[in-house]
Amino acid sequence: MKLNTFFLVSATAMTMVSGAANAADEATAEVLWSGLIGSSVPSSNLIITGEGGGDIGTGTLFIEEDGTFNSTEVILEARDYDSALETIGDRQPDATWSFISAQVMMGTSMTYQADVIVTDQLTNTEFTQGSIDQLQSGVVALTVKNEQPITDITVEGEGQVSVQMTASFVDGL
Repeated sequence: MKLNTFFLVSATAMTMVSGAANAADEATAEVLWSGLIGSSVPSSNLIITGEGGGDIGTGTLFIEEDGTFNSTEVILEARDYDSALETIGDRQPDATWSFISAQVMMGTSMTYQADVIVTDQLTNTEFTQGSIDQLQSGVVALTVKNEQPITDITVEGEGQVSVQMTASFVDGL
């Protein structure tokens, strides 16, 4: 039996400070597959949005009885942002995306056995957790999957996958 769960991408952004000249201004997104509506907090010059600069959309997470899962895609766009005017601009094609971390919950328990694979469906890029600047693009269509059966917790109730992504670009180049 498959459990269908809506998922969402909750995007948050943080400004990363660096002492280097022309340092990258990095936005951060946390991708959350659940049933809520996504949001985004911009950096000083970059914001992560949903498709067309709008709200971050929802999709579906498909969970098998053994805890393996896959999902439909969620579109994220890295867009220019004017923090003084609080305006969203065009896609930033020079943005680089990185997969920071992932957590998987089944019911009210977190599993440590899931091996979350995050893939951009537009370029077929499989992100490596912790590697920086893996894909340069203004847009990604992310899916998640786990092919590792989960045995450390009971697989029941609602499943939730939380993935933290970052998008950054060097301003002024």
